[in-house]
Amino acid sequence: METDNIERYLNSFGKYVVKQSRTNLTKEKKNVNKDLYNSIKYKLKITNKGFSVDFYMLDYGTFVDKGVSGKKISKSLKLMMVER
Repeated sequence: METDNIERYLNSFGKYVVKQSRTNLTKEKKNVNKDLYNSIKYKLKITNKGFSVDFYMLDYGTFVDKGVSGKKISKSLKLMMVER
């Protein structure tokens, strides 16, 4: 079975996701230092059963992604629609 095209596509996809993630960090000014930025990576795994693309970053990247700001207190307003 020819898998070169699939490999090429998945590598392209991995690079795209990493690039977008890094762009989001810098655009939203969430990247205080470059440690998190540089830790974002992907790895294409090929096995007898198929392919997988795994993404990696420093553990605290999950909190940054969810919007947790550490010690800063942020307030938000939640609007609800009410039917009349």
